[in-house]
Amino acid sequence: IKVGLAQSRITPLIEDTWVDVDGNARFEPEKGDSFIDRNSNGVFDAFWLAGFHNSRPAQGVHDDLWARAIVWDDGVVQLACVTVDAIGLFHDGVITLRDLVRKQVPEIDHVIVSSTHCHEVPDLMGLWGESEYKSGVNRDYLRYVQQQAAQAIVDAFGQRQPARISIALIDSIGHDIIMDGRPPACFDSVVRMMRFTQAESNEHLGILLNFGCHPETMSSRNLQITADFVHYLLEGVENGIIYDGEVKRDGLGGMALFAQGAVGGLMTTLDAETHDPWMNKTFAQDDCSFDKARAQGYRLADKVLAAVEQGDWQLLEKPALRLRAKTFHFKAQNRIFKLGAVFGVFDRGIPQLKTIRSEINLFSIGSAWFLTIPGEINPEIVNGGIETPAGRDYEIDPVEAPPLRQLMRGDIQFVLGLANDEVGYIMPKTHWDVKPPFTYSEKEAMYGEVNSLGPDAGPVLYGEVKKLIEEF
Repeated sequence: IKVGLAQSRITPLIEDTWVDVDGNARFEPEKGDSFIDRNSNGVFDAFWLAGFHNSRPAQGVHDDLWARAIVWDDGVVQLACVTVDAIGLFHDGVITLRDLVRKQVPEIDHVIVSSTHCHEVPDLMGLWGESEYKSGVNRDYLRYVQQQAAQAIVDAFGQRQPARISIALIDSIGHDIIMDGRPPACFDSVVRMMRFTQAESNEHLGILLNFGCHPETMSSRNLQITADFVHYLLEGVENGIIYDGEVKRDGLGGMALFAQGAVGGLMTTLDAETHDPWMNKTFAQDDCSFDKARAQGYRLADKVLAAVEQGDWQLLEKPALRLRAKTFHFKAQNRIFKLGAVFGVFDRGIPQLKTIRSEINLFSIGSAWFLTIPGEINPEIVNGGIETPAGRDYEIDPVEAPPLRQLMRGDIQFVLGLANDEVGYIMPKTHWDVKPPFTYSEKEAMYGEVNSLGPDAGPVLYGEVKKLIEEF
């Protein structure tokens, strides 16, 4: 099999910055906030940061954002996957990206686009603009991301070379790095890894890392563009764990990719009390510093580097590619999402008020299986652990069972979240809870439902994946 790896920078150019008078991370001119018109065009050319709340324009760049691509070619099937440091891309935007690739490399059979779901990057979906009634998407930047991601795929295709592929996993990343923000406690904290080495020399080429956790350590007050802990994770794996110029552990070289996993629920770095062994310091739950994000990323990188040195890796013998891709429709039950489509806050191509077109993929590379999920799926649907708590809105038995990984075959099952679309939270129907009394003795409704298509998103997705696995 041949493998190609390449990356393209997708960092925006911040021309205008602004002054946050009261330090609340909201641009409020009526309270005295002002922008600095660096390009003298009389307009605030803002990049609205995705996640948390509206009206949070970036003040600068802390670290670069990337589109990282891999192409697999077994001589029959050519498959590309690109991961982008983005909150998410809608399905129509993915199709646009595929068209850009097709014009340059028509030999590629299929393109998968997965977002890291970072909450400190420009809004590419529309929710986080100047107000809840205005889209936060900078159209020029969206096109730039699509072009750069396509270029990364084209470059990866051009750099294909015979390779060996090995797979392994790390049992758990530790709950001082990841927390579950909603009961029941259920994680996608196993790191599933695929490593690529040059066929003849066995020289390291790159590694794909897959697990589920929101990159949001910096929280809502941060105004610097950053890939959050993902930046430090990939930097540590590639270049080593470095503090003040001192190398604590050597990196692998090559290129590392992070593919988001089952992140619903929600899996988060917030509220984690994280220890940094190199600084001999423990960061508090409410610490939202870059030092804490670095500790989280480096801790993960350290586990990956240790696994490469000492882990139990399985070499895929003569791995062949198999692929199925399927378009289907979700029910559009969320009234806010419908209004957002009507008023242009969301732009998913042709607006449909009753259904949302989306996509799932299933592919295998030898004994490694991959499933793509078009949103933030709860680990309970993927790994098991669905409950029927008292107070739930639907007095039914679990619909999404057995868990998807139990249905999947192969030796290691990768699940790529926010892939080829972002439809929000995909949760078990028995966990849906917007009406009192609330589950788990909560005094108010928990977070999740407001950013979901509706209670049927979980059952619909589960049914489509189950059929796809059976067809495979």
